[in-house]
Amino acid sequence: MIDFRRLILVTLPRWCLGGFVLFMVVAMWNYPGGTYRDATTKGYLLSQNFLSDLGRWSAWNGDQNFYSSFFFGMAFVGVGVVCTLFFLNLPYLFSTEKRNHSVSRIGSAAGVVGAVFLAGVGFTPGDIAFDAHIFFANWFIRFFLAAAFFYTIVFYRSEIIEARYASGYALFALLIAIYILILEFGPNIQQSLWALKVQVIAQKIICFTFIFSVAFQTVGNAKAMTQDSD
Repeated sequence: MIDFRRLILVTLPRWCLGGFVLFMVVAMWNYPGGTYRDATTKGYLLSQNFLSDLGRWSAWNGDQNFYSSFFFGMAFVGVGVVCTLFFLNLPYLFSTEKRNHSVSRIGSAAGVVGAVFLAGVGFTPGDIAFDAHIFFANWFIRFFLAAAFFYTIVFYRSEIIEARYASGYALFALLIAIYILILEFGPNIQQSLWALKVQVIAQKIICFTFIFSVAFQTVGNAKAMTQDSD
């Protein structure tokens, strides 16, 4: 018999992260070329192309970008759906801790909204629906900051999950906060290539941190559910 909670809180997120990385690599491999500042570059440049460049219907160099945009959209929509299920079920782990359960529900509410907005990023190519794309991209990260903040508190106080697993959320929350500051007050990509690289690299760092923090948390979730079943 399938353990639904373990599937949603452990197994599915791990498979989803693996699928996300694979789809993004395929999208990068198929990206024709061009950046915000230079339409003549070839292929995808890790230090100069945003992740959202992969989702454009037309690459910056003007070429059709079907395959890259397809895998980008699948990756973000898939993660959005799985994260929605994940946050809806995560408070279950703390159902016996009344105070933590209440805080976890607040964190999950923020996480669900963030996950829906994350899927929205995949549905809105930057060159076709720019305003909607920017809205979803800016706000999913802010709602995830709120989710990470509340779950850092929950994990730290909980007797169900070891406090050290709070470090994953704490790191995620800290780096999200720094990233938002860079978005708001960092260099403008219109000014120089250096400014573009700062923004692009910051985005890549927050993406890798997200992958690490979710993977790390699934380990804690698995241990907590194993102890609960003993």
